[in-house]
Formats: sequence, C-alpha cells, structure tokens
Amino acid sequence: MKTIRIISRVFIGLLFIFSGYVKAIDPVGSQIIFTEYFKAFGVAFLTPVALYFGILLSSTELLIGCCALMGVRMKETAWATAAFMAFFTPLTLVLAVFNPVTDCGCFGEAIKLTNWQTFFKNLIILPFAGVLFWQRNNYKSFASCRTEWTMAGALVLLPLVLSVYCYQHLPLIDFMAYKVGANITEVKNDNKPDEFSTLLYYEKDGKEQEFTMENYPKDTAWKFVRVANKVVKKGYVSPMVDFSILALTNREDVTDSILQLPGYVFLLVLPHIEDASLKYAPEINALADYCTVQENRHFFALSGSGEEEIARFAVQTGAMYPFYNTDEKPLKSMVRANPGLVMLKDATIVAKWSAADIPSPEQMQEKLSVTGNEKIIACHEISERLTTEILFLILFAAMSVWGFVFRRLAKKGAANAPSTGS
Repeated sequence: MKTIRIISRVFIGLLFIFSGYVKAIDPVGSQIIFTEYFKAFGVAFLTPVALYFGILLSSTELLIGCCALMGVRMKETAWATAAFMAFFTPLTLVLAVFNPVTDCGCFGEAIKLTNWQTFFKNLIILPFAGVLFWQRNNYKSFASCRTEWTMAGALVLLPLVLSVYCYQHLPLIDFMAYKVGANITEVKNDNKPDEFSTLLYYEKDGKEQEFTMENYPKDTAWKFVRVANKVVKKGYVSPMVDFSILALTNREDVTDSILQLPGYVFLLVLPHIEDASLKYAPEINALADYCTVQENRHFFALSGSGEEEIARFAVQTGAMYPFYNTDEKPLKSMVRANPGLVMLKDATIVAKWSAADIPSPEQMQEKLSVTGNEKIIACHEISERLTTEILFLILFAAMSVWGFVFRRLAKKGAANAPSTGS
C-alpha cells in the first residue's frame, strides 16, 4: 500500500504542477477562458474579475501539486484535491453534454482537449485522488505543523510572482499558433477539407442495406432509397484561418499586400483599443517615427475596435501611423498584451514584445543591423527553452532545499525537546 500511496502522491503532484504552470505563464489566456465560462453560464457580470480567477486557479493547482509532491500538509492537500475533483469532474461532464464552451482550458494552450476528452481525463485522475484522500491519515508529517504551514505559505508566492511577471511581459513559453518562427501566410492557407465517402441505401424485401459507389446492386429487385455522405477523414482548419487585415473605410482586405511588403513589418496589436494602456505611447510613437525614416521598415496598428474608438486613441496618444481592423480573437492569440508589438519579415513572425518591453529606435537599429531574422528567431527559441528549463530547475531546487532544511529543523527540534518520560 505504501507504494500505491507514493505513486498517487507523485502523480497528483506532477499533474497539478504542470496544469498550474501552463496557466500561470499565460494569465491572459486564463482570463479569456474564464470570460467564456462566465458568458456561457449567464454570469457575465463577473468578467472584470476573470483575470483574478485565472491567477487564483493556477496558484491553487501549483500549490496543491507542490505540496503533494513534497508531502507537505498531506491531510489538507488530500482534502483540496478531493474538493477540486469533486467540483471539476461534474463540471466537465456538463461541458461535454451541453458544449457551452469548446475549450475547457484545463491545460491552457499547451494541450488542447475536447470536452469529452477532458471529462475522461478527470475519470483517470479520480482513482489517484481517491487513494490520496483515503490514505490521507497514513502520510507522515516530516516537520511541525507550524513549519509545514510556513513552507506551504512560501510556495504560494511562486505562482503569484510567475503570473504577475508574465502578465506584465509575455508568456515564458508561447503555445499559440502565432509564435516566433511561424509564417502567417503558410499557416493561414494550410487548410485541408474533410474527406467524404458516398453511401447508397437500397431496399429489398422490406430491409434497407448500405452500399458504396463501388458495390451497389445492379439487380432490379433492389429499390433505391436514398444517398448520404459520410466523413471518412476529418479535415484540418488552420488556427490562423480567421486572420485578415481590413482597411477601416472600405473594408478592403489588404492582408497579403501588408505581409508581402519588403523588409520588416511592425504590427502594433490592440485587441480592445479602448482598454489599451496609454502609458507606453511615447515609446510606440518613437519606434513608429523610426520606421518612417528607415528604408524597408513599415509600421501599422491592428485593432478589433471601431473607427470611433480608434480615432479617440489616435488623438490621445498622438499616433500618426495607419490603423487597420482585425478580428480581436486572432489579435489576442498573436500577442498576449494590449498593446503588444509583432515584428514580421516575409510574413514570418521574427519577434514579439509586450508594451513594457518595446525596444527604443536605437536598440531596434542595433538589433537589426547586427543580426538577421533567422538569428533573431533562433535566439528567441533558445532563450525560451533555457528560461523554461532554468525555471523548472529553480522550482525543484527550491522544493528540495526547503524540504531538506525543514526536515533538519524538525529533527533538531525533536532532539532538543524535553523528555516527557517519568
């Protein structure tokens, strides 16, 4: 039974850490998912706090996962896991049956599951959570109650700091289709239609039978009833299929003409321009001005808002660059910031920045003069991978050090405790 307890504890720990981590690094994505949930269940008035719900969920999952993996406060961890599964398992069943939202968001953008897949995933987790709860009194504490609660409190800081950092900047790992290195034109046009098989139904002696175009009966005793098409292979719809750039006035589609411009194309992304921060307008305007005086540098703004809101933003910020319309959904996928900046070359995404990290004209000139776009993409990919690996190493190193220190303190405290013997 001890082995089963350990396996269940480690399984729950790793699963919750992964689930919480992929949400914590993309708080805006969690905000979008919660907004969809609120609208689907008729509580849209909660939309303003969707971001906080997302951060709370990821923090809770990471805390449960870390505590389970380290064996800290196992009784409380088992209760929290049981409560978590007791709430989300019925919820995912409701989502699977009624399909009010198409994406549960349980693993953020890292792993996409259908609602039925999510429900069955929870059924797989339930036995491990059940063992954790059933055996909760058999997990031994390695330190005093106060020490373990202090340790659990320290663990809460990790996801909070991570979420705040990624909200101010960008997700440490980009799981979206519009990640650095993706070619928008190629991905956008990479669609494959469904493959169908034509079925013919004939009737004989009161019984209906199914045939294909190759083996349908020639005997006149068979009477044709109907024809139907059956999907034999599901097609593929590109995640960028809804990306288009439209002129504000005549709604002309100028997507290809902008993506095919020579040199570098900078796209200022403003999904909801009325909610965009004005704090970084001077840095944005400076970079836009830099593009106007440099050869093969182009600067545009894309927004899902209307002309009136765009005009108001232009007046407030002194923006002199051209604005275009793009649906807010692809804009939110393109960069998790409002505003955010995307740099393209030959329709390939070369770099992305949140408003807080937009480089100055001098920094941009230095970056583009000493490195090509292939090197910029390679450096970004290496940096993303190293950041993730280092972060995981820090997390597990911190957990190991904390566990070692608290165990030593617990042993020292037990050794120094006065004897209660007669």
